[in-house]
Amino acid sequence: MENIKITVLNDDRCENELLSHSHGFSLLVETKNAKILFDVGQDNSFVKNAEKLCLSIEDIDCVVLSHGHYDYTDGLKFLKNGTKILFHPECVKWRKSKRTKKYNGIPYGKNEFETRFNVSYSKSPVFICEDICFLGEIERKTDFECKNFPSINKDNTDDTAIDDTGIAIKTTKGLIIISGCGHSGICNTINQAKKITKTNEILAFLGGFHLKEIDEQTKKTVDFLKENNVKQLYLGHCTSDKVCVYFKNKLEKSIKVEILKTGQTINF
Repeated sequence: MENIKITVLNDDRCENELLSHSHGFSLLVETKNAKILFDVGQDNSFVKNAEKLCLSIEDIDCVVLSHGHYDYTDGLKFLKNGTKILFHPECVKWRKSKRTKKYNGIPYGKNEFETRFNVSYSKSPVFICEDICFLGEIERKTDFECKNFPSINKDNTDDTAIDDTGIAIKTTKGLIIISGCGHSGICNTINQAKKITKTNEILAFLGGFHLKEIDEQTKKTVDFLKENNVKQLYLGHCTSDKVCVYFKNKLEKSIKVEILKTGQTINF
């Protein structure tokens, strides 16, 4: 065992009636070197669930935001002042949902955000500790990812969510890679993690895949995961039920495939 514990504090899916959950994502990541809150969802579900699961989030080393959409950041309202937060600088940009026509960005303006929290912006990768790396701005090199985006900018152009990022945890058995929503593409994210850490073995990938249909992107992502010998997959948030079923049918003979649910604990 690597002594790594990841707890799902909030996800769209939940089978525990005692826990709160909403459309959004939040994980508590604990290793021997750091304790990190990865995303905070859109409400206080992550706080209430941590309490019900007897987990402390008062002593975290930092919060990492995967990107600046409301369902990953509105929970910032429930964090204590002075909390250390790491994210891509574009995370604080203005954006509006194509579907609802409403603002769907981070809940604070830049000045208020910087006044309330201890913020760190970085486009470049950052090693938070010896075994955890913030991936920074992800190189988008595949020709089948990053084609559909749910938000627009103030000038009505596509918000390409260039701030979408993740973290990689180094273990003796390979990388554990965590994505919030996967706007940068799962394959691009894995390639970025491998490049930064100089590690080719992938133990697990967790998080949102932002895959809704059984289309070219989904099929090529499955092929990529096979080719890269990923050992475990945990599908969460913005991954549709039918895509989850497709992944299970196509991969579970060679890869452990699970669907993330609020309250779930994964130990490595």
